[in-house]
Amino acid sequence: QVPIEEWIEKPGLPASAPRPKSEALVAVQTAAAEWRDGKTRASALPTKEWTTQEWLHFLRALPPSLPAEKLAELDAAFRLTEAGNSEITNQWLLLAIASGYEPAHPRLERFLTSMGRRKFLKPLYEELVKTPEGKARALAIYRKARPTYHPIAVATVDKIVGWSG
Repeated sequence: QVPIEEWIEKPGLPASAPRPKSEALVAVQTAAAEWRDGKTRASALPTKEWTTQEWLHFLRALPPSLPAEKLAELDAAFRLTEAGNSEITNQWLLLAIASGYEPAHPRLERFLTSMGRRKFLKPLYEELVKTPEGKARALAIYRKARPTYHPIAVATVDKIVGWSG
């Protein structure tokens, strides 16, 4: 019996909808937990064949803030601060901001002054302005970057950082 009313009329996924499961992402989730809990070193993580989606899943599976030493270990093993993939860089920088990981600050500025995509700008500036030091950094970077952003991105970031010109 298919609950037709639930499938057609109700919002969201029906309770009877199949729940897809990715063995690859389960393995990444496990690796993240083992590294987070100190059961394995970053350099021992099985990342050689990871795709962008697996890296994003790994970074998102970590606590929203980590000690700087933990981020330094990841950075030393995988050079995440200098990642060439914007999706991975964005996720790494969000974690770096939340964790106060100073070695990523120059990369954050380079990213925000060279990347104009609102999908990256908005969360990074939102994370920056959560602390007084971060807000000062956000305004300093934004002062340089603002003339290069699209008007829609400018309108968004103006509100986030409290830009008054």
